[in-house]
Amino acid sequence: MSSLEGFEGFEGFEGFEGFEGFEGFEGFEGFEGFGGRRSSAGALILHRDGIVGPWARQDVGWRQKARTFGAVGNLALWDARIRRFSFEAELLSHLAFGVDASTTAPLATLWHLEESAGATGSTAPTGSYKPLVSMKGPDAALLKSQLDYVNGYADLRGDRAREILAQKAPQWAFWASALPLQGARHPRTLELMGLALRLAKYAEMQFKHALAVLRPHELSPQIQPMIATPVHASLPSGHSTEAHTVARVLLYLVDSGSNLTLRTQLMRQAARIAVNRTVAGVHYPIDSLAGQMLGLSMADYFAARCGATSAPTVTTWTFGNFASTDNPDFTGEELYALATGQRTAQSYAAPSTGSLTVNKSPLLGWLWDAAAAEWV
Repeated sequence: MSSLEGFEGFEGFEGFEGFEGFEGFEGFEGFEGFGGRRSSAGALILHRDGIVGPWARQDVGWRQKARTFGAVGNLALWDARIRRFSFEAELLSHLAFGVDASTTAPLATLWHLEESAGATGSTAPTGSYKPLVSMKGPDAALLKSQLDYVNGYADLRGDRAREILAQKAPQWAFWASALPLQGARHPRTLELMGLALRLAKYAEMQFKHALAVLRPHELSPQIQPMIATPVHASLPSGHSTEAHTVARVLLYLVDSGSNLTLRTQLMRQAARIAVNRTVAGVHYPIDSLAGQMLGLSMADYFAARCGATSAPTVTTWTFGNFASTDNPDFTGEELYALATGQRTAQSYAAPSTGSLTVNKSPLLGWLWDAAAAEWV
């Protein structure tokens, strides 16, 4: 899992436009309770006693908009830290994860619920689950071959050390260098991207746990990573998954993916973030390939659930059908064509025929529309 997880609450984003943890933005630095850190409870008690006078039951005296039962517009009244629970519950409500621990063909799959009828207050949803992403782990021979790449990439550590260390923290400064993304101007965009990242994180961690792929330094004492190796499994790469999710969702949101220059910069940035983890000695190239496939799939799924008009048809992708002679490197263009903005297949990573039905969520659509309006 990458340090992009720090986006939750904007931890680590401090200093970027003085956002002070984003929680401070939504709560005006402790403004909850009108005063927060700046006023003591005792002072407020004494102040009320001095001015409140006799109790009188009457109208409030200010304009107050009526709230409609079940209306998505009520979300605008909530703190972003509270909204996230509703958004996450909505995203995860249509997903399930399972493993087939067969000794001949172990397989892990993230499933999506295709609804034929949605839930109401009195009826349960109906539908059937279809595979969204499936993965198979690499065998021992392939991992040993991948170590040659990891060893070779170590020559770049001196050149890329500053990048690698900076990218351990949330990478928002990197994304904001390619796109005019600013906290003061794009609060809903940042809230949306945090939600997309958490979806990517939930998916990647399920696959990491199921596939249980050993890290490079666990297979060779000569790898000697330049940073502390995370304790969770190697494949898919969390940095690659999350970076490719960010890049693709941003393209759907601000450009519909039509601008070649912007598409090239964002996707190259995602790939470089992923490659830097191999340079650091904590991932194999195939980890980044798996992360790219998963990240693009989660971005497509997320955009479809949000009702983005630019979102593509969501298809099932499978990773891990390696031939005995396969030993791929990762550059960022194996599974994605920069020139066209389309996903591309390889023998080891390919889509299934047909498509998935992914229904728009009104809750998620509210956040997407609010974020999109910041770029008009």
